[in-house]
Amino acid sequence: MMEMSKTDRRTFMRRGAMGAGALWAVSLGEFMGRSVVEAAAIASPYGPISPKLDETTGLPLIQLPDGFRYMSYSWTGDRLQDGTPCPNLHDGMAVVDALGASGKLILVRNHEGGFTDDGPYLKRKPLTYLNDGAGGTTNLRFDTERERWESAWPTLAGTVRNCAGGVTPWGTWITGEETRDGNHGWQFEVGKEVGDPAPLTDMGRFSHEACMIDPNTGYVYETEDDGDASGFYKFVPYAPENLKEGGELYMLKVVGVDKADLRTVSAVGTTWNIEWVRIDDPTAATQSTFAQGFAKGGARFRRLEGAWWSVSTGYFLATTGGTIAAPPGGEGQVFEFNPFNQTIKLIYNSPSALDCENPDNIVVTPRGGLLLCEDNSGNTTNDAERMIGLTLTGNTFTFAKNNIVLGSAYNPVVGPGDYRQNEWAGACYSPDGKWLFVNIQTPGVTFAITGPWHLGPL
Repeated sequence: MMEMSKTDRRTFMRRGAMGAGALWAVSLGEFMGRSVVEAAAIASPYGPISPKLDETTGLPLIQLPDGFRYMSYSWTGDRLQDGTPCPNLHDGMAVVDALGASGKLILVRNHEGGFTDDGPYLKRKPLTYLNDGAGGTTNLRFDTERERWESAWPTLAGTVRNCAGGVTPWGTWITGEETRDGNHGWQFEVGKEVGDPAPLTDMGRFSHEACMIDPNTGYVYETEDDGDASGFYKFVPYAPENLKEGGELYMLKVVGVDKADLRTVSAVGTTWNIEWVRIDDPTAATQSTFAQGFAKGGARFRRLEGAWWSVSTGYFLATTGGTIAAPPGGEGQVFEFNPFNQTIKLIYNSPSALDCENPDNIVVTPRGGLLLCEDNSGNTTNDAERMIGLTLTGNTFTFAKNNIVLGSAYNPVVGPGDYRQNEWAGACYSPDGKWLFVNIQTPGVTFAITGPWHLGPL
């Protein structure tokens, strides 16, 4: 685990664990609590989007508003710092370290590889958990002063379906396995240089997605992506900032309602008082984590995925929640969690795929809005996956579109094809709010984007 002084930790926590950039006196939730309305798509405050050329490849890989520019890096198959190939399926990501006055940042990036004994890292100890997993993490270094990517290297291997995760106030990344199969389904911690392949078993064995940490208490809030059997969890560590010491796991329950069904709720502004039920066996040796909590009256969601902490409240989303296009699910919901009032509130329900189609990853932006990464989960009439801005008044707008169409192979691994329907993932910001880092999962590529952010809420 990376070392950090108490002063540095306090600064890091006030910045919303690196993701939210500069400081705000009022949380997003406090703003939205005043004016939550049914959402509607609006014109982007940044202006219309059009294809923009990548400063690395010269190709029009992203549609962005005028004034924004970007550079790609570390495509699937590109060589990492140690000569091994970059794995595929780029997913959740966050900045975990800002290297002082140098302007250099370190990010941790997930890779959602599945079960295989032929993964990308050559299965080397001490990075490897088990030899049957092709997932893991890589770290990247970006120089904000010189505006360039510098290097990428492997930090965790032998895990399965590392989808999302969460940045910690002490400067690490919690990466989760989105599976309950085999000896997998755990959380792992990754620092600025290497990851620890020992699973954090007390945090639960289930189909992990994202997590977020309240810096005031050290409690970790975890989402589960397991279809209609998805719960929202709280992990109370015995020793904050040292998750390896273990702790106690709980599942969210609506006060006065056993087994509350929140899968199809759509009335924006609806608020529930909540409490927590204990998970007796977080290793799920004989009964799934969800089943244990549900038996005690825990609430049910549909496909909980992204989560991110703001100033004093947290936000998490259900990718197929809501009522639009049900069954098998809606176009997405976003909830606000208030730890002080012990409530959750529905702050967004997508009214149509045109407004927002199945958001997956989420990040609180430096200017106080939310940025949602689309992950189309079914049939679509949209021409490409987008990054969607969610304003303080509950309106959505298109900030960016996937525009990757390769007429010829990029490298021996990434072949020609139309990749526009592939998901965005891992959106996060530099501490100063000037750079947005984000992935497109397939063909697997990472971007650094900058521009006139002051024109809008992102």
